[in-house]
Amino acid sequence: MRSVLALLRATWLSATSYRIATLLSFVSLLASIVPVFFMAKAVEPLARASIRLEGNDYFGFVVIGIAMSYVLAAATTALPAALTNNIGSGTFEALMVTRTPLPLVLLGLVAYPLLLSLVNAGLVVAGAVVLGVRPDPRMLPAVLGIVGLLVAAQMAFGLVAASLVLLFRTSGPLLTAVVTGSNLLGGVFYSTSAIPGWLQSLSWLFPLTYALRAARRLLLAGASFADVAGDVGALALLAAAGLAAAGTAFALALRHARRAGTLTHL
Repeated sequence: MRSVLALLRATWLSATSYRIATLLSFVSLLASIVPVFFMAKAVEPLARASIRLEGNDYFGFVVIGIAMSYVLAAATTALPAALTNNIGSGTFEALMVTRTPLPLVLLGLVAYPLLLSLVNAGLVVAGAVVLGVRPDPRMLPAVLGIVGLLVAAQMAFGLVAASLVLLFRTSGPLLTAVVTGSNLLGGVFYSTSAIPGWLQSLSWLFPLTYALRAARRLLLAGASFADVAGDVGALALLAAAGLAAAGTAFALALRHARRAGTLTHL
């Protein structure tokens, strides 16, 4: 675990060396909630019917979607981005020969962007609370567990993309397709019930669909954990199956890269 913390600290020191830029990014993030508030209030009468099972406050509905999208993007893209940077700088092979197990090395590489996305998500939700959203605080532990499952499910895509980086030095359009598809079909700005029927079946393929529906029902609609057990179970299944398959793919790609001697250059 110390190895993970050491990698996290190194990334933190590098990122916070630009303190003004970091501070301004947080301020702009909070400021961006204000136009969303006014837009949501204008659209709410039209959206209320479609979101009724996930709460009656469209602003809260959208804010939770935006917060989850930050976490989703980081969980999906952090590993292939870190891998590309470390191979380019020649440090990845050095990390591979340490005593630290490979899963902990990978976790250390993505720890900072994941934590930053959680901070950004928390700031967005906090700003929404100031503007009047009232999530159920008793459900926060359950929602954090759902966020953890979403991270695990999306990191499966990240592992596949990292495997492509090891093999071909690029992940191609995979990351863009996953993040864009999740935002469009996962229900970030509108309920998946409002999506045309032929597209609704595609939304079931994205972990974000289950995570958002469960989180919104718990925080905004007064649902109990038993009410969202189906969505949580589906999310857990996607996470477990995805990580198993993606982990195998990454191990095979890493073995090939070691044999080919291509870990030190892009």
